[in-house]
Amino acid sequence: MWNVLNIKETPINEQHYINASNAQNNSIATTSEKSLLLEINKHILTFTDSKFIYQNKTLETTIQCVGSLYNQSCLYHNLYYVDSAFMILTVKGKHLPSYSVRTNAFVLWPTTPNKRVFDSYSELEKFVRTVIDPRIIPSVTLHFGQPWHFNIGHALFDGLYPAYVALIRFSPRHLHPFRILAEVDDCNDCWSEDIYSRFGGLGIVKQRVLNKMSKGNWFMFEELVMGSGTLCQRCTQPNLQLPGG
Repeated sequence: MWNVLNIKETPINEQHYINASNAQNNSIATTSEKSLLLEINKHILTFTDSKFIYQNKTLETTIQCVGSLYNQSCLYHNLYYVDSAFMILTVKGKHLPSYSVRTNAFVLWPTTPNKRVFDSYSELEKFVRTVIDPRIIPSVTLHFGQPWHFNIGHALFDGLYPAYVALIRFSPRHLHPFRILAEVDDCNDCWSEDIYSRFGGLGIVKQRVLNKMSKGNWFMFEELVMGSGTLCQRCTQPNLQLPGG
């Protein structure tokens, strides 16, 4: 059966879920990991029925990218996450676009998900269903990283603004609630995190917490958008407008 992190149902995500009694993993013992469960899932863990498979058609990762390689943004369907790393599951012979993106204006090297290739789709499906049994994170998730988010100027124009510009590239997803996966420093009183959560509508998940949860555990993002590292306030265009302007 499918483990689903059910945050909120949106017009884009019309799947149906049923409650599960084993919502939490007993192996998660530390306070920080329990806090992560609250951050990543403001409501409850649930199982889904076969409607999930029917809606998405496939368990294989598919990718759509826009923009030049310098400022590329990508939309990933069925992007997996395990041991603190993104993972693409695909079938031999399937063409994928160049999918490296920059997720942080202050990190000059790109983020490139790992890739696992299967000989056939049936092997991929068997692997997902019977081996990894991922927890599914539904709806749209927007991923970015940034330093100094305790400063509202950096939080907005080095983080949220460029990430939202990337999301707009995959319209109309920016018009519906979305979740934020943020690679940010540990901060107990950064009110910018509340702004992130309210702006997206589906809350914020801190990547450092997800990393702890993903040790030996698989997750699958239904839809994830990333690639905003060169769309920030400091990345002024020749006409002096902000990216997206």
